[in-house]
Amino acid sequence: MNAEAAAPASVDRLWHPPESPHASLADLPARERSLPERPGAAPERPYDVSELVDLALRRNPETRRAWDEARASAARVGRAVGPYYPTVGVEGQWGPQRFENRTAPSGTTVHQDFSTPAVKLTWTLIDFGRRSAFLEESRQQLLVAGLSFNREIQTVVFRTQTAFFIYDAARARVRAAEQNLELARTVSQAVGDRLDLGLATAPASLLARQAEAQAAFELEDAKAKVDDARALLAVALGVPANLPLEVASLADQPLPPSIAAGVDELIADAVHQRPDLGARVASARAREAGVERARAELYPEIGFTGWYGVDFSEFSLNGAPRERTNSPAYSALLHVDWKLFEGFERVNAIKQAEAESAAARASLAAAEVDAIAAVWRAYSDFRAAQKKLQFAEALLRASQDAYESNVETYRNGLSTITELLDSETDLANARYTAIDSRAQLLVSSAAIAYATGAIDPAAAPSP
Repeated sequence: MNAEAAAPASVDRLWHPPESPHASLADLPARERSLPERPGAAPERPYDVSELVDLALRRNPETRRAWDEARASAARVGRAVGPYYPTVGVEGQWGPQRFENRTAPSGTTVHQDFSTPAVKLTWTLIDFGRRSAFLEESRQQLLVAGLSFNREIQTVVFRTQTAFFIYDAARARVRAAEQNLELARTVSQAVGDRLDLGLATAPASLLARQAEAQAAFELEDAKAKVDDARALLAVALGVPANLPLEVASLADQPLPPSIAAGVDELIADAVHQRPDLGARVASARAREAGVERARAELYPEIGFTGWYGVDFSEFSLNGAPRERTNSPAYSALLHVDWKLFEGFERVNAIKQAEAESAAARASLAAAEVDAIAAVWRAYSDFRAAQKKLQFAEALLRASQDAYESNVETYRNGLSTITELLDSETDLANARYTAIDSRAQLLVSSAAIAYATGAIDPAAAPSP
């Protein structure tokens, strides 16, 4: 193979691989490019949030990756137990040999065909903590992988919920934009009626038409944002964005209740139950075990080596008739392996392990500070979102009343077109504000559960 020819030919030209890696996408099973069936559910029924979470946990590649890494760590623990057992193998030699002894007066030549099959056993008896430290390190790494898997599940759940809330809010903004367009058309009609009666001016009609065009533009912009939000939801679910996916609306769903616990209690819960913090603790313990393993390398290894076999040979001396022999052979030895000097490699390995252990402890402290800050922010955002939603709903009611009053007074000639358009704009903005405030409350509620690690991985289905 010409390796140089396989590299990019020029610094300013695209590289074309000999086989397109994208071709493998067409080989994916059909079930990977379609939504799974829901037992007991009508196919046309929209997905609710719990079904979306279930779908994300099963289809999102991040949960699959974390699951496989946890399984690999479990196998690593099994490998760490292996050195406690003896190693048994079979070895042997086969082939012809020729010997000459020219010190004798007439010389001696031996032709021999031989084979020596044997069973060999090697067993480390004392290693001064190497195996136990490696086993403890592997066990802690299994905890790291398992807890990281739990946190990945929580992350997928949180991202799915957040994407769902944003998508639902985007659809609500479309409905609000449609209502705002109807408002603008109503105002434009009212101005047209007064213009026909000679009670309005042409500039007033142009302003109303301008407001109607702006409302139509905002409607199209809202529809485009729905597509963007749907793409984000598809990414959170781990499915292609072009799959048909009907999602239920949260319009009639109750809002999350107030939080009874205080922020200090929530912080304490996060420190004790967040899987990622537990993974950091396990990582620090694994590093400590690594220090013990590095120190154990300073000491010797004591072991046993034994083998048993049979020597089969067929030889001829100076051309005489060939003779055959076979005899048992065995060995039972204790051995000591003690490396006295390796250019300070073991000393520096200990220093490296100690530094990595200190870094892991510092990383744990930093992660705890970040977790506390995340809980604080989520709690503050939730409390603020509750109040903002109350004010947004009051603003919406007041804006609706003000608009209806301005429409009536304008038709009676008691208010100007500017006042009517201002009230229309205020009502449109109030609708958007109410929608955004509701979405912020839902997202902040999910953020508290994620920040405290309250999402129970045991309740989620396995990949």
